[in-house]
Amino acid sequence: MEIKHYSECEAFALQHKGLEAPCFEQAGWRVFKRYEFNPMAIFAAVGKGGIIMPIVSGNFFGDSDEGLNYTVIITVNRAKRTILLFNPLTGKEEQFDLDEFISQWETDGSDCVTAFANDERTYCPPLNDLTAISLPEDLIALREVLAEHAHNVWATERQSEGWTYGPKRDDHRLETPDMLPYDRLPETEKDYDRKMATNTIKLLIDMGYRIERQ
Repeated sequence: MEIKHYSECEAFALQHKGLEAPCFEQAGWRVFKRYEFNPMAIFAAVGKGGIIMPIVSGNFFGDSDEGLNYTVIITVNRAKRTILLFNPLTGKEEQFDLDEFISQWETDGSDCVTAFANDERTYCPPLNDLTAISLPEDLIALREVLAEHAHNVWATERQSEGWTYGPKRDDHRLETPDMLPYDRLPETEKDYDRKMATNTIKLLIDMGYRIERQ
């Protein structure tokens, strides 16, 4: 499904930050895609000066088209439970109920784009360019095994901290909807682990290793 209004939101965010550049990268900002539902971390990132562009359906903004749209988080008022967003349909800043936004964002998949300025506090991890490497068909099964293992390691670590299953993430009650067996996770969560597994396999291939099953 096409996600609309990225360019409008990017232009608004850059202007809001007082940056004269055609895109985040040319403004010297690092861009990431997030697939994990963690609104508290996202709101903290807004407070640190980050640009956060969640993806929500058009009907949240009163559009009859239920297609997905980018928006921009401008400010969050936790005391009054409100959030100020850039409405890509009107091109204006509009205030919404914070809990309604969180619920809609989670329903629509929890995805977002984040951007942060490079400064002296920013660690820029060196990454091998793996874009030219294709994952061999016979290693797809291995990718799934590694992805499931990564999820199980994560779940074990969280359980050691007291986390249990809950229908919604609650940092105070230490509950998360991801405390489930891998095969019961939504595809968006599986894709997060698959990305890690895929890049691990590609890195081994890039380094000259051969992966064979005995």
